[in-house]
Amino acid sequence: MNQEKQLEEFYSNLDFKPVSSNAIALYTIIMQIAKKSNWKNEIKIANSILLSKCRLSLSALQRARNELITNNYIQYKKRN
Repeated sequence: MNQEKQLEEFYSNLDFKPVSSNAIALYTIIMQIAKKSNWKNEIKIANSILLSKCRLSLSALQRARNELITNNYIQYKKRN
């Protein structure tokens, strides 16, 4: 799926499944990284990378990620 279509669908769904501005920022950054990885089914992104790009605290990043998970915008597997 291309980034434009994915983002369009995300923003359309926000009317029905709203999330915070931090979650929106996190989602767009994840999408940018996914695009650079050639849309692999599963990508691994270190918290340190997301923190530097989103400029959020760790707790704010975790809350934003949990919002995206809860609203089925992303799937997440915790790394060991």
